[in-house]
Amino acid sequence: MPGRLEGEVAIVTGGSGEIGGATVRLFAAGGAKVALHYSGRSESSTQRAENIVNELRVSGLDCFAIRANVSNYEEVESAVREVGERWGKLSILVCTAGLQGTVDTWNEDPLELDDAELLSAVNVDFLGSFHFLRACKDLMKKNGYGKIVFVSSTPTIYGEAAGYRFSLAKSMNRFSVKSLAEELIRNYGIYLNAIAPGTIDTQSNRKNYSEQQWKEMQSYIPLGKAGRPEDIARTALFLCSHDSDYVVGQTIVADGGEIRL
Repeated sequence: MPGRLEGEVAIVTGGSGEIGGATVRLFAAGGAKVALHYSGRSESSTQRAENIVNELRVSGLDCFAIRANVSNYEEVESAVREVGERWGKLSILVCTAGLQGTVDTWNEDPLELDDAELLSAVNVDFLGSFHFLRACKDLMKKNGYGKIVFVSSTPTIYGEAAGYRFSLAKSMNRFSVKSLAEELIRNYGIYLNAIAPGTIDTQSNRKNYSEQQWKEMQSYIPLGKAGRPEDIARTALFLCSHDSDYVVGQTIVADGGEIRL
């Protein structure tokens, strides 16, 4: 998608993950300068971030990594300030950072969760997105323009007990988009929208299912297959380019046709 983001400066949170990494690569190829955010909580997270940055730099694309605990506003604010000082502006934010689930956490009884468990995903998925929005809004306002994309999920639309702690956090992201979009576009020039992915074929998702369960789950998708990280990245590209300049406060479902609004 060369040229669609020419001259833009982007931050992608969770950029060392599969969806985040696909988004970083696509945005850089589209002409944007991209700050890849990573948590650095594990050596593998740090290594993936370094690998993506080096890969893009070798290709002549402008990318660097920023590290922050998304649950800590001061760390987020510092990371955003670093981007502004480096490139002088900020026009795009895509929040893909999220708490990683396991088979056990996905299938747990939501009525047995204690407060810490209940809020674990909220502190990463929702609070992380909100912290970055809060830290980015004034920098975007200086340019009179910005595009922000939160990540929600399809269970926030149809409801599901499985993965309750994760859907709770993703629901807060979708509610934030509905509630804050008007103020942001009127007073900041910022477009706020969300993506609700369905079943996406990532390593972190696959490990929660047997091969038979995975095949059965895909059979319910009208397209007959799970999405790829690149499918979500391309949806984010649409929402962050001028192609979507009449789209405000919406949640775009990307699920191969399972939900039809």
